[in-house]
Amino acid sequence: MTRRVRLVSAAIVVLATLSVGVGIGAVISQPGDDDSATPADDSADAGFARDMSTHHAQAVSMADTIRTRTQDPLLAALATDIVLTQQSQIGRFSGWLDQWGLPATSLRPPMSWAQGHTTMDMQTMPGMVSNDEIRQLESLPIEAAEALFLTLMIRHHQGGVEMAEAILTMTDRDDVHRLASSIVAGQQSEIEAMQSMLEDRSTA
Repeated sequence: MTRRVRLVSAAIVVLATLSVGVGIGAVISQPGDDDSATPADDSADAGFARDMSTHHAQAVSMADTIRTRTQDPLLAALATDIVLTQQSQIGRFSGWLDQWGLPATSLRPPMSWAQGHTTMDMQTMPGMVSNDEIRQLESLPIEAAEALFLTLMIRHHQGGVEMAEAILTMTDRDDVHRLASSIVAGQQSEIEAMQSMLEDRSTA
């Protein structure tokens, strides 16, 4: 086993441990535990919960596609971690909105909650991939699909980190701050792991 593979394996183990911790935190820290005022429908907190749910749902779909196709145990483990972690976080976003008495969706444009707090394109969520790219994950030969998945998910995670960093500058809620901080840390670690995997494939 190469040093790079050992490092990637260790990173996945750490990420899996962090995922368990996030799940425990979801049980211990419920939305009602926060003393801040209930967010309004047009608040940054509500917009973040809705947009990140949509963003996560695409990541779950991509990761689920590749984990059912790949024979690479490291990639399968990483994809499984993405599925489990982000599904759990989607549940937390949904729980917040329900607790706040707000609908799960809004007619407001994506990222409108971050207006003036980020340089991100306000027409789309950062890092989102096209339907054509998702179809390629299903149809390309597996080696090409694996490389495409890593490339797309790195970009997708970079967008997720950008969104989480934006809400960290805007929220005054402890529960939102904690989860956004865990998203930044977890997805940055996964980006590093995926970059290593991609480099291994380019030098093989």
